[in-house]
Amino acid sequence: MSAVSGILSISDAATNEWVSEYQDTILVRNAKGMNAGTTLFGLMSRLKNEPAETTDYKWFERDPVKRVVYASAANTNTTGTASLTIEFDDNAPSAGSVAGIIQSGSILVNTRTSEGVRVTNDGSSDAYTVERAVIGSAAAINNNDEFVVITLGKDEGATPVNAVYENPTTLNNYIQTFNSTVELTNAFKGSKLRTDIEGPLKERRVQALERIGRDIELAYFFGAKLDKAGTNGRVYYTGGITNSIDTHGQTSQKLAGGAGSGVSMANFKAWLEQFMVFGSDAKLAFAGPKAYSALSNHANSESNGFRITGSETVFGMNIQTILTPFGEISLAMHPLFKEISAYNSSMVVCDLPMLVQKYMEPLFLEPNIQTPGQDSYKEQFRAKYGLKLKFAEAFGYAEDLQKINA
Repeated sequence: MSAVSGILSISDAATNEWVSEYQDTILVRNAKGMNAGTTLFGLMSRLKNEPAETTDYKWFERDPVKRVVYASAANTNTTGTASLTIEFDDNAPSAGSVAGIIQSGSILVNTRTSEGVRVTNDGSSDAYTVERAVIGSAAAINNNDEFVVITLGKDEGATPVNAVYENPTTLNNYIQTFNSTVELTNAFKGSKLRTDIEGPLKERRVQALERIGRDIELAYFFGAKLDKAGTNGRVYYTGGITNSIDTHGQTSQKLAGGAGSGVSMANFKAWLEQFMVFGSDAKLAFAGPKAYSALSNHANSESNGFRITGSETVFGMNIQTILTPFGEISLAMHPLFKEISAYNSSMVVCDLPMLVQKYMEPLFLEPNIQTPGQDSYKEQFRAKYGLKLKFAEAFGYAEDLQKINA
C-alpha cells in the first residue's frame, strides 16, 4: 500500500478505484428504431401477404389481347388501292404466328405511314391479301413496320369469326429459409455489462434480428431465383426484383447510368417510359445517395420538365414526390444502399401493388435450441418467405446512376 501526501486528485486514485461514466446502451447506425435498413420488408408486412403451400409456388400472367402486329418483310409497292400480299409476325424473338389476331375483314393501320389497309382473306402462313389505302395514302412498307389492328368488320349473313384465345404464361419463385442465430455461454449470459445491465442477451437478439431482416431485404431487391442441392435436401433462394426484371422484363428496363460521366436526359426518359407506363401511375424508387442526388438535383432544376411536388416522412424515410413526363415517382434514400458502397449509385423503382410477400413461416424467435447438457444458451430467428412480383414490365432499376445530363 502506497502513501499519498497533499491534495488528492483524480490521478492519485487507484486504477480500479476510479470509475468513469459509461452510457449503458450501444448506439448503432440505423439499427434500432423504424429505419433499420429493412424498409421494403417493413412495407411488405403492411401490403398483401399470401400463404405458400409449397416451396415452389407458381402464378399465371397474361398480357392484354394483342392488337399490334409487324410486317415481316419490306414491300415497296405504293400502287393506290390495288391488292397486295403482306406477311406479318408478332415481332417476338421466335417471330410467332399472328393467326387469329388478323382475320378477313380486319383493318390495320401502319403507325409509321398512317396508311390503313383492309384484309380480304384469312391468309396462309401469315401472308394476307389486303386492300390498300382504305385510310390515308398507300406508302412503301418497311420490314418490322408496326400495324395496329383497329377493328374487324363482317358482311351481312356471315358466319362467326374464328375463335381466338391467348394462353397465360406460368411464372414461379421459391420460398427461402432465412436464419439468424444467438449463441453465448451461460456464464456470459448471466453477466452484467456496462452496455446492458440486464445482461447481454437482449443486445445480441437485436443484432440477430437486424441481420435476418437485412438478409430478407437484400434478397427482395437483388436475390437470384435458385434451386440447389443441400446437405439435407434442397436449398431454395427467392428471386428478387432485379432478377425478375432480368428474367421476364425487357433489357431496356435496366439503365446503365454512366457513373461520373452521367446519362443523357433522353436516355433517362426512355428508361422511365419503358416501365412507368405499365401498372400503377405512381411508383416508389429506392435509391442510394448518388442516385438519389442525381434525380433530386435534376428535379430541382427549372428547365428539365421534372418537378418536386411535395415530401413526407414514412417509416423514418423522407420521401420526395417527383412528377415525371410518365407519372409520379416517390423517391426515397434506402439505408442499405447508403451503407453498402456498391449500391450508392443504384436505384430500384417498385410498383408496390404488384408485389406480394409469400410466407410459409412468418419471422419468429425460437428459443432454447442448444445441445442438451451443453453449458451454453442458443436460440434463432427463422422465417420462410418468398417474393411474388406480378408483371415485371412495371418495374425498373438503374446502376451507376450519378448524374443526369441535360
